[in-house]
Amino acid sequence: MKLRFDKKYALLFLGLLIVEILIALFVENKIIRGSIGDVLVAILIYCFIQTFFAWDKKKTIIGVGIFAILIEISQAMNLVEKLNLQDNKFASTVIGTTFDMNDIWAYIAGCALVYMLEFYDDNSRPKKKKFLGF
Repeated sequence: MKLRFDKKYALLFLGLLIVEILIALFVENKIIRGSIGDVLVAILIYCFIQTFFAWDKKKTIIGVGIFAILIEISQAMNLVEKLNLQDNKFASTVIGTTFDMNDIWAYIAGCALVYMLEFYDDNSRPKKKKFLGF
């Protein structure tokens, strides 16, 4: 496992973190708080990982998506109550308390957006093979 510090991802992480905090503090619109906030959370987690670790980008995107979906599933199982953290405001906010299928779609959209931004100029498509030599 290679450790590094990537300034580009660190700045993206800090910028997204500030946007997420501003959304949490000042935005009351449920669409922006829920959907757009969750899309940004997936990107935020990806940027944090890429800031410190030189991992394969495609595998990291998939890992972030799986992690976010598992957190959402833990909300359906009332993990906050089972861990007796319902009185801890920070833990209940980070883990979440309500399951919503739209959050899963938002996480998938965030991972898809990261994939498109990371590989938009990737010209490594497989070459077309001729069918039966024609």
